[in-house]
Amino acid sequence: MSADIEKLKKKFETEKQTKLMIAIGIDLLGYLSYLIPGLGEFADTAIAPVSAILVYIFFNKKLKWAGFTFFEEILPFTDVIPSATIAWHDMYVRNQEKTIEDMVDSEKRKENAFNKHSGNNTKNTLPEK
Repeated sequence: MSADIEKLKKKFETEKQTKLMIAIGIDLLGYLSYLIPGLGEFADTAIAPVSAILVYIFFNKKLKWAGFTFFEEILPFTDVIPSATIAWHDMYVRNQEKTIEDMVDSEKRKENAFNKHSGNNTKNTLPEK
């Protein structure tokens, strides 16, 4: 059982670091509009929905963070706010326990689905909450 917990901890830390890099990338995408003189805020009309969709996909399908990212990108002179990184912080630092619980639940659902379809009726090996 401790091997499962260690495996889950490693998965959480890997996901946490990977998604931090993704969040920074999304925020950098928003900053790119300033690299092309004259396009600035006009480019944000294209970047805003893309950034919002990426935040929605990568950060637990939270509409509040996708909306925040969209408005941060679409409003003039707000590109300096790292909205995707703030969403990452909310998910992996501020609400770390909830995120881990969600990961455990997800792993249990996957295991149960696999066992159901493979005919394997062994008990869940992941720790209970």
